[in-house]
Amino acid sequence: MKETKRRMELFSFYDRTGLERHLARMAQRGWLLCEIGQLFWHYRRIEPKTLRFCVCYFPKATVYDPGPSEGQEEFYSMCAHAGWVLAGASGQLQVFCNEQENPVPIDTDPALEVEAIHQSAKKTFLLSNFLLLGVGVLNFCQFLWRLADDPVATLSSSLSLFSLVCWPVLILVEGVDLITYFRWRHGALRAAARGEFLATKSHPALQMLALTVVLAGLVWSLSYLRGGLGGVMAAAVLGSVGLIAAILGVRRLLKGAGVSAKASRRATLAACVALSLLFTALVSWGVVRALISSPQPGAEELPLTAGDLADGDFDYRQGLNFSQSPLLARLEAHQYPLRRQGMAKGPSVRYTVIVVKAPFLYGLCRDAVVRDRTDSWNRNLPEGEGYLYQSADPAPWGAAEAYQWTSRTSGAGNTYLLCYPGRIVEIEFDAERPPTSAQMAVVAEKLGRGPL
Repeated sequence: MKETKRRMELFSFYDRTGLERHLARMAQRGWLLCEIGQLFWHYRRIEPKTLRFCVCYFPKATVYDPGPSEGQEEFYSMCAHAGWVLAGASGQLQVFCNEQENPVPIDTDPALEVEAIHQSAKKTFLLSNFLLLGVGVLNFCQFLWRLADDPVATLSSSLSLFSLVCWPVLILVEGVDLITYFRWRHGALRAAARGEFLATKSHPALQMLALTVVLAGLVWSLSYLRGGLGGVMAAAVLGSVGLIAAILGVRRLLKGAGVSAKASRRATLAACVALSLLFTALVSWGVVRALISSPQPGAEELPLTAGDLADGDFDYRQGLNFSQSPLLARLEAHQYPLRRQGMAKGPSVRYTVIVVKAPFLYGLCRDAVVRDRTDSWNRNLPEGEGYLYQSADPAPWGAAEAYQWTSRTSGAGNTYLLCYPGRIVEIEFDAERPPTSAQMAVVAEKLGRGPL
């Protein structure tokens, strides 16, 4: 039979009431708290019994202290005389248990209790929550900026789309936690003036739901990655967990060695910076290696090749880039001739295919493609001399709509924007070789309806 267990407790730091109630229930089930870790709380098996728990806060303590201070030792001794035994401690958080049915309470002054909680929370809970809230808001704003700037690239990337899950969830959790705390503190100060302690409240169920949603979203986003890059990103996620464990291990080692709190804090910070830089370098190296080692696409992997458009035996430089999410899939491909054979020059082709899986995004994607090309081509041109997409006959392309890239001064070119049901195609032919009717039909078959 297992004699120990570890649990991730998601109660807020200040939730004294919730923690006491939870630990009492655990004791009734035969599990007694024996150690408070940074990620997991440790329990040991006991005979099921009814115990009383008291959560106290010691503002001067830190997680870097090698052991209890003299003031804490005196406090523990006073508690022991009343039957309160220390069950676990982590920084300012101190947990005591008592087997007596109606033990003498440790804290008797509600005003001092509220102040101790607030002074402790300022050093840990409030600081970390405000930082995480800021990180969430900053990153979500960055995602919105990317979405406005290049919606196709953003919505067709599963990792970018993960931001739509991760950061709002973080903002929600941290915002609710902070609002709940300050509402409690406002009411607790008023209750303390009447000589009462107001029960605390947190939202462990919300935190568990948020953690589940984020982890599920992460696994879901990684599942859309192809090739070695998916493996590298999955390894990076697991490595980040190892990084956190390593930093906590350094702190635990220093604490066990009796290093002073000040020196331990500095050494842990130095280890955090060094390990983070090493981790970032390894992830970057892995991404670059995965991209370099990825085999170059063969012509058979391209949905449309120059050989589909013209006969001839030519050597080509070709490329293929594909990304997808539940909303969009985007494929970019090109084939450029490397050399002339005789006097003939092989045809070239470049195209982008956007598969719109969510119909409500179709207009947004089409307008984004038009805006991107228009802005890039007209950026340094005088007004009246730029380029634009003009309507063209969609029938030869088998499309619902067709547009041709046109110069206001030199006329139409050989770049087309084609709109098919659920699919947008932008294709560029050789400037000196306008597409024939047969080539238009091939484009319709290969890109307008064919598999990617």
